[in-house]
Amino acid sequence: MKIQLLKYTLFFILFINAFIVNSEQLNDEPLTNNTRTATQLVSIIDSYRGLNTAGFSFDITNVSYKENRDSRTNQLSVDVKQDNSLVKFQSPARQQGRILLKKHSDMWLYIPGTRKVIRISPAQRLLGETSNADVTGSNFSRDYSGEIIPQDNPEQIQLVLSAKENNMSYQKVIFWLQNQAPFKPIKSEYYARSGKLLKTAQYKAFKEFGGELKVHKMLLSDPLISGSYTWMLFDNYRSSELPDALFNKEAIVSL
Repeated sequence: MKIQLLKYTLFFILFINAFIVNSEQLNDEPLTNNTRTATQLVSIIDSYRGLNTAGFSFDITNVSYKENRDSRTNQLSVDVKQDNSLVKFQSPARQQGRILLKKHSDMWLYIPGTRKVIRISPAQRLLGETSNADVTGSNFSRDYSGEIIPQDNPEQIQLVLSAKENNMSYQKVIFWLQNQAPFKPIKSEYYARSGKLLKTAQYKAFKEFGGELKVHKMLLSDPLISGSYTWMLFDNYRSSELPDALFNKEAIVSL
């Protein structure tokens, strides 16, 4: 009887050890192209709007359409360094020379001739469905936590981003991504703190800059106003040497 009990005990110990080893091996397996954590997917989304450098620049053309109205366009040049962004208005002529500065979560606007720098809201509309926050550098990895939501469609991943702070322009953003590398975004929805859907973005085209794939054409639409939409065209991504002094509220009046 004692020998039989000893055998059962030994078998149980070996079984538990085998289970632990297999569990550790499973946890140590590298993620394949089709298995990504929420944190990794948020970083991938960020990569489509930025460069893996300390400083970078790009150009934006916004074209806004509304039913029974002529289209409106503006052109911007954007400099980004870490958490800071500087947006220079190139056109239309009446806005040329304006500068929008984002420093951390604060934002200011300089209008030539006034010598004043005005604090503005990142959520304020810039043109059509485009807000001030939409044209500056974004960092979802720092400002949002992500959660993968189970999908019926095996070809897509649904990722919900929740703001870590209440002062974010959007309290929640929902992304739909391709469920295979390079996990391109397909669509995203932007929500206010109240839960109201503010806008929908569709990612229509991508383009390589310096060997890195970026969003090239994005279509923003207003869910409440039929026939109201804005095209955002991102172009000319490039690395830039940007001094810290460039992102200074007192300095932008002399740029």
